[in-house]
Amino acid sequence: MMFLTENMTRVSNYLIQRARSRDKERQRQQANIQRRRSRDRELRSTLSLDAPPFYMPSDPAGTNNNSTPTTVPSSESSSVTDSGSDTISQYRRQLGERLYPRVSALQASLAPKITGMLLELSPAQLLLMLTSEETLRQRVEEAVELIQSPGRELSAEALLDLDIFNLSATDKKKKVTDKRMDIDEEEDLDDSSPLFWQPGKRGFYSPRPGKNSPERLNAFRNVGRIIGLCLLQNEMCPLFFNRHVLKYILGRKIGWHDLAFFDSVMYESLRQLVLDSEKKDASLLFTALDMNFCVEMNPELGGESVELIPGGADIEVNAQNVHDYVRRYAELRMVKVAEKALKSLQQGVFDVIPAANLEGLTSEDLRLLLNGVGDINVQTLISYTSFNDESGEGNDKVQRFKRWLWSVVEKMNNQERQDLVYFWTSSPALPASEEGFQPMPSITLRPADDDHLPTANTCISRLYIPLYSSKIILRSKLLLAIKTKAFGFV
Repeated sequence: MMFLTENMTRVSNYLIQRARSRDKERQRQQANIQRRRSRDRELRSTLSLDAPPFYMPSDPAGTNNNSTPTTVPSSESSSVTDSGSDTISQYRRQLGERLYPRVSALQASLAPKITGMLLELSPAQLLLMLTSEETLRQRVEEAVELIQSPGRELSAEALLDLDIFNLSATDKKKKVTDKRMDIDEEEDLDDSSPLFWQPGKRGFYSPRPGKNSPERLNAFRNVGRIIGLCLLQNEMCPLFFNRHVLKYILGRKIGWHDLAFFDSVMYESLRQLVLDSEKKDASLLFTALDMNFCVEMNPELGGESVELIPGGADIEVNAQNVHDYVRRYAELRMVKVAEKALKSLQQGVFDVIPAANLEGLTSEDLRLLLNGVGDINVQTLISYTSFNDESGEGNDKVQRFKRWLWSVVEKMNNQERQDLVYFWTSSPALPASEEGFQPMPSITLRPADDDHLPTANTCISRLYIPLYSSKIILRSKLLLAIKTKAFGFV
C-alpha cells in the first residue's frame, strides 16, 4: 500500500512538473511573439525613403512606372501567401486612394513619394491619419523633413519622383505650420480651444471635449440652452450637428452606422474590414494587418491611446471579433470620449424645454426644427411671400416685375438661393413649416431706380427692391447685394 502511494506521488509530481514546463514554454513563446510584434510595429511606425511612390489609377505616371501602386512591406510578405498578399495590397491601395488627395493638398509636388512612404506604416496609423488632419499633417512634415535631410543620398529613381524645384516652398510652409502648432499648444494649456470641430463633412459639428474643465462643460450647457431657446421660439440654429449629437440630445440609441455621418472615411474603411472578414483568406489578412483593441484618438479628442476593452493592447483583431471591434470603436469616438460634453449639451436643452416635449422625435425631425430645409424650394418660398407695393407704378408693370423676380430666383443655384434667403431673413435655410417664420417673409417694391441695390430688414424678414427697368439689371443688382453681405442697423 505504501509502495502504491509513493508511486502515485511520483507520478503526480511528474505530471505537475510537466504541466509547469509546458506553461513556461507557452509563456516563453508568447513573449517571443510579443517581442517580434513589437519590433515589427516599431519598424512600421517609422518612415522610410526606400518606399516606392504611390500613383493614383488615373495618373499616367502610375500606369507607366508603377502598375501596382503599393507594395506589401517586407515584414508582411514573409508571413503571408500570395493570395493573402494580394488581398493586403488591394486593401492598402484603397487606403492609398483615400490618402493621396489629402497629402496632395498639403504637398502637391511630393504627394506620390510621401503617400508611398505613409503606406508603409501600420493600418492602424493609416486609419488615424485618415480621420485626423493634424496627425496627417505631422506625418507629412516628417516625410518632407526626411526627404530634405542633409547627408542622405537619393537614388536616381527616387530623385525622379521628387519635384526638387518646389522644396524651398516646402520650407516656408513648414515655418508657418510650426508657428501655428505653437499657437495651438498655447490654446491647449488653458483649455480655450474651440468647443466644436468638424470630424467629417464640412459644416457639421461635434463637441470637442478638451480637458472637460467645469468652465468648458458650463459653456457646452449654455450652448444647449441656446438650442433650447431656438426650439422654444421657432428660431433657426446656425450650428449644424452630426447625427449622433442630435440622437444623444433625444436620448436615442447611437449605432455603428451613425459613424458614416460622423466620419465617412473611417466608416468606409471599417466597413471594408468587416466585408474582408468574410473572405476565405481573412485570417491571413488580419494577421498581416496586426491590429488590436487599442486605438489612437484624434488630437481634437485628446490624442491619447485608448483601449476599447481592458487589456485591449494585447488582443488582436481577427475575423471573429472584428464586428465587436468596429462597434466599440464607433462608440468610443462618437460618445465615450465626449460624453461629458454631450451630457452638458443635453442638460442645457432640457433647462429650457422639458424632455417630454421632444419624445417621439427622430434625429431628422430635430434637424429640421433646428436647421430648417437647406434645399430652397422656390414654390415654397413663393407661397410664404407677400408683397407691399410702394413703387407708384401701374399693376401691369408690378406683375411683370414679380414674374422677373421669381424667374431670376428659379435660375439661381442652391447656394445663391441660400445667400438670398440669408440676406433676406438672416437664415440660409427655410424653416420646416410655415409656423417657423415669425413674421412671414415679405417684399416691398420701391420706386424705379437703377442705381441703388436691394436692401433687407432681417428682423422682420423684409426685402426692399427698387422697380428696376429690366430683368438683366434686376438679376445683377440682386446677386451683387446678396454676395456683398453688407450689414448695418436700420
